[in-house]
Amino acid sequence: MKFTLFALLAAFCVLSVNAGTWQPLVMSSDVGMEYESNEFADVEGDFMEPETFLIWGILKRILRCVKGFNCVLKWVVGIKASATQYSDDITACGVEASKEVTALLNTNVKIIQTANNIINLKTNVCATAENGKKPSITNFCTVRTLRQVIRLYVQVKRAIRQSKKIPTIGPNATTCVTNATNTLVSYYTNFVNDVTSCSKLIGS
Repeated sequence: MKFTLFALLAAFCVLSVNAGTWQPLVMSSDVGMEYESNEFADVEGDFMEPETFLIWGILKRILRCVKGFNCVLKWVVGIKASATQYSDDITACGVEASKEVTALLNTNVKIIQTANNIINLKTNVCATAENGKKPSITNFCTVRTLRQVIRLYVQVKRAIRQSKKIPTIGPNATTCVTNATNTLVSYYTNFVNDVTSCSKLIGS
């Protein structure tokens, strides 16, 4: 039964492609391998939270499929853009960044780095060709991408917590910084829903 489910998922991924997107059409034979938890031992932060394990399980399934991979990548690019925009917005505010804002900016730097890692994986690891044939999604690609997306998820959660420490009233609060932070947090808060919604594409 387990083999049959993986075979059906692989078959769907072969057929489910959209023009104009990165489209590895073949699933490699090692995709059905089970992952050991120590493969994610290097993930720092709140990896042990129940919600993180839930996201891990969902992403593991999504990233095995072409549509799912491209969908997750779209939201990762959006996270990077939001983090970059926040830095620009804070600079444009023209005020000295508080220690709380600085902490959030530093986390955003890590978020941008992780997002870049994921984007680069598509080109350097995941878009591999076998025997001159069309590219395939390998288990190695899935594991590497999954680890980085989980890292990004943990970093985004940390950023949300840090944003709540930024003063919104009182002498240390500024409307410009508050508005920029609210815009960032709005996108970050939707990240989990946006990414997990990619699972709908697997059955479409």
